[in-house]
Amino acid sequence: MKVDTLVAVDVGASRTRVCVGTDPQEFPGREQPLIRDIRSVSALRRLLADVRAGIDSGGPVRLCAGVAAPPADDDTRLMTNWSEDRVLRLSELEALGFDEVRVLNDLEASAHGLVAFLDSSPSPEELVSFSDVPVPASGNRALVIPGSGLGSAGVIDLGRDAPKRWHVVSSEVGHVPASGTGKGILTAVQRRKGSTPSWEDCVSGPGLEALWVAMEPAHEDDPLSAPEIAYRASLGDQRCQQALHYYYYFAARFSQLLTLSYLSFGGLYLAGGSTRSNAPLISGAEFLTAFRDNDRMSEVLERIPVFLVLAEITLLGAWTAGWADRP
Repeated sequence: MKVDTLVAVDVGASRTRVCVGTDPQEFPGREQPLIRDIRSVSALRRLLADVRAGIDSGGPVRLCAGVAAPPADDDTRLMTNWSEDRVLRLSELEALGFDEVRVLNDLEASAHGLVAFLDSSPSPEELVSFSDVPVPASGNRALVIPGSGLGSAGVIDLGRDAPKRWHVVSSEVGHVPASGTGKGILTAVQRRKGSTPSWEDCVSGPGLEALWVAMEPAHEDDPLSAPEIAYRASLGDQRCQQALHYYYYFAARFSQLLTLSYLSFGGLYLAGGSTRSNAPLISGAEFLTAFRDNDRMSEVLERIPVFLVLAEITLLGAWTAGWADRP
């Protein structure tokens, strides 16, 4: 019997996750996906060629991938996190033996994953509420994922009667100039960067490193990495804790901008690897205070619940989107 097979892929800055399955209702990546360190398109093609060679279903084999890569044209994507060998062509992926190839922006894939994740009745260990309320049954949602960059997306509620209720809208608002009451630290970041800092320059791995240096510019020649800053903060290092304080202050201010843009009464969701790693260090009270600080819109912002997503949703999104478009 011929069986449809889907290969779902999450291509990160350094790690790529892959899962393969034939049942849309059984997400195989929940337990243990295939994980490889991949930093070039050539290595990615070799990995996917090996995966395809191991599939003998007799039916169509489709590929759906979430990648950090804006489209250059209909066939070409430029990987943003790789400095060399970064041109990804869909036609070359099809040539590996896939009957259909779909490539999504990584945040678009994550947003699809958020919808599927929330529909799965997540446990309190997977979804933490800062507002002590359940996930709203309706309303637009906003997704923020700090990582090597700052990703964001909106999930628009088209209503229960719509053929497809949730519509994903990608966003590049992380590249807008940052603002907030932390003007002193922003000025220090600007001085180091040489130009006006964007939200991504403050809320990302490089952003955390920039904030740490900006607090004491004398250490600019010997900076700490973002993971090291977070680790030292967990041990009580005051400077690292203060850097994280600024980091999540700016994350909250950025989130205010995003949620007011989408009127996200369905919730604000912070996700991604750094969110999972730093969850014990994030002060819900401080985040909500910065998030709701707005002279004219504070009452609106108080109606928007805030959640930490501690599950991996990008691979889930590639899986969900891949099956949703099945002929």
